[in-house]
Amino acid sequence: MTCSRCEGLMVEEYLFDLDGGCAERWATSWRCVNCGQRDDAVIRRHRRTKSAAVPATCVVPEAAEFTTLQRFAA
Repeated sequence: MTCSRCEGLMVEEYLFDLDGGCAERWATSWRCVNCGQRDDAVIRRHRRTKSAAVPATCVVPEAAEFTTLQRFAA
């Protein structure tokens, strides 16, 4: 498995779930050895619900606004 952030190697880790109640106490997670990003079932579920709830839009500034921004940045 490769990391979605840096394309590095992901290794499987077993974590002790303190919020598990009486159910399963061990949770599995994937961690990138390069950048440390974690990926597990809860993270994937949150990403799916967020991407479905928030439409992806891109606002491109007009040419006049862009030159004004460049002037302030310099």
